[in-house]
Amino acid sequence: MKRALVPILLFILLVPFVSPVSAQAGGIITSDRITVVRGDYSTGTLHLTNGGGRSYRVVSLRSVWVEDRNGNVVSGFNVTFDPRVFSDWGPGETILVSYNVSCSPNVSAGNYTLHLRFLASTAGGSLYILFAKVPLTVLPTPLKFGPADAYVAERPGSPYVFNGERIVVTSHIINIGHRTVPVNASVSFELNGKPYFQTSREIRVVPGDRLVTFIVPVGYDFPEGRYVLHYALSYPGGSYVYSRAFDVRFGVRLVGISVRSNEVRLNGENEAYLTVLSERGIGLNLTVVTYRGNEPVASYTKGISLGSGTDVITVPLVTNVSGNLSALIRLSFGNRTIGEGRVNYSVVAPPVLENVTYETKENGEVTFSVVILNPSDSSVVGTLQYRIYTEDKVLYRDSVRRELPPGTSHLRITFRVPVGKEIYYRFVLIAGGSMGSSTGELYIRSPQTTTTSTTSPTPTTPTSSTGTTTTAGSGGGSSGGGWVVVAVIVIVLLAVAAWYYLNGGEKKRKKRVRPKPRRRSPLGRFKRPKKPDFKEGNGLPKK
Repeated sequence: MKRALVPILLFILLVPFVSPVSAQAGGIITSDRITVVRGDYSTGTLHLTNGGGRSYRVVSLRSVWVEDRNGNVVSGFNVTFDPRVFSDWGPGETILVSYNVSCSPNVSAGNYTLHLRFLASTAGGSLYILFAKVPLTVLPTPLKFGPADAYVAERPGSPYVFNGERIVVTSHIINIGHRTVPVNASVSFELNGKPYFQTSREIRVVPGDRLVTFIVPVGYDFPEGRYVLHYALSYPGGSYVYSRAFDVRFGVRLVGISVRSNEVRLNGENEAYLTVLSERGIGLNLTVVTYRGNEPVASYTKGISLGSGTDVITVPLVTNVSGNLSALIRLSFGNRTIGEGRVNYSVVAPPVLENVTYETKENGEVTFSVVILNPSDSSVVGTLQYRIYTEDKVLYRDSVRRELPPGTSHLRITFRVPVGKEIYYRFVLIAGGSMGSSTGELYIRSPQTTTTSTTSPTPTTPTSSTGTTTTAGSGGGSSGGGWVVVAVIVIVLLAVAAWYYLNGGEKKRKKRVRPKPRRRSPLGRFKRPKKPDFKEGNGLPKK
């Protein structure tokens, strides 16, 4: 080590007194660049390659200066290198030199060239001047803003965002200086110039690389449309702005609505079908409000769950109310309506045989009161068929056709029937494509004056109506005068038989006298016991 230091010291001392033999402007090659912030400093390492084609025993850095693009020397820089002297530098070899470049705040930002001049000596004693040029960039500010990026957190890469999802905004800030720099960052999410979300904060960027992240929540109350995301970074030395457009969708769309039947009977079955296209899994509210005219008659709300794809939702419709009905069907999420539609249908309510009652008199007269209810809004033509009969024959059989107005109608029909016999009746109403019947029986006793009975096959709903009275004197299978004559003859025969039985028959009858029972002594039933019979032996037993 001591042997190497001696030539170096001698070279340094003798150089001022020795004239160089030649100079090589391109003797040193480097591809490095130096960047420094105005008013700050920069440190690093330069890679210097010997491109002169010869070996140098000792190389010494003699001078350093900075020139602008016009070749003018610029002051305000302070440059130091380490090491400044090195030895045994062969052709193509690379050495590392550490640097520290300070820049005055008065230096203008721009591109400069750092010039290095070396004095090199060979082993044979030849001297050479070597030059190196290093690009030098002066930055006005210490921050470098990297490109920003924005994406949907739940579905990265999607060009649109669903309500309820989030947008993530990120960017890198590189602080090449040596002090912390405050930066103002802001984010806004706007539709047609109206911000639906905006926030800002101050970020203190320390030297090095800093990742900045913002979260933009897209609420369920955001209307659908094309939004613009604005992201901005600013500080006294510069700014950065980034924008990107996003389509906001709810992700559920009501494609169509249909009804199973345009006309249905009262209390029948009818349904509406909703075709829904969903791009996400979500729970919605289904609301159905049924109107008759402008008056709501029924409503209900229930929750439904949708999956990704096409769903067909079956909606039961109200049919217990007659008339022309319309159902408003709405899909909603909270207070937000996703889609709605209306279906119209008619509920036809045929007239019904609501009640049949009768009143009887002892002379065989019976009056039936028939109550017919028409629950629809319009008149309906109906036919009432009746049949009055006994066990062996039909007394009356006919039909009445009439127009039934909305509400309740009353119909009274009077018959004469035999007294003292079971009478059966059957009423059938055919109207509006349906049929209803009421059956029963009655019995008229002569001693009684009036008997009233009621048959109620269906519930009674009293309303205003009109009624008619009809007296039936004859029917399809018998006449009123014939059975009266037969009844009189039977009564006369019964009276004669009764008189004969009470007067003539009593004389011939003998009075039957029951004989007195004989008394018997209980002794006659007693049997005396027999005397015992003792058999005597013929002597002692034989020996």
